[in-house]
Amino acid sequence: MIITIILLLISILLEGIIPNLLRCITPFFVISVILLGGINNNDSKTFYLTCFIFGVIYDLLYTNTIFLHGFIYLFFAWLSSVILPKKSNFLKVFGYYLLFMVTYVLLLILFTFLYKSYSVINIIHILYDGLFINTIFFLFVYLTYFVINCIFKNRLKKHSY
Repeated sequence: MIITIILLLISILLEGIIPNLLRCITPFFVISVILLGGINNNDSKTFYLTCFIFGVIYDLLYTNTIFLHGFIYLFFAWLSSVILPKKSNFLKVFGYYLLFMVTYVLLLILFTFLYKSYSVINIIHILYDGLFINTIFFLFVYLTYFVINCIFKNRLKKHSY
């Protein structure tokens, strides 16, 4: 759970920094941490609460909506724990990550269509431009969870002898 909290903090900070450095990129870093955290988490109540709190923090830092991202991140945390089993292969998890990215953009458009106007080209542009950097961050988070799980499994095996 500590690793998930640290990665959520890093993702929230990077979601504020990356669009300032790379103008056309829309990062979806928090979604990858929520998806992989849901797979590697044992205490779902704490995980749900953590996702909601980080969503509220995200809203306070970057948007004018107070609980929007809190509920969206809570929804994705629940969805990742329901849809994906604890042991999933990489391609299945990556496919769900892409599906979560599209769902996230569509949810944001649904909740903010009164404030902004969107077209299909804008939606495709948002998803396509950030695909490369979001994939790299997803790989980083996936490998981080994989290495940490291997370390803990090896440590448990050493104690059993």
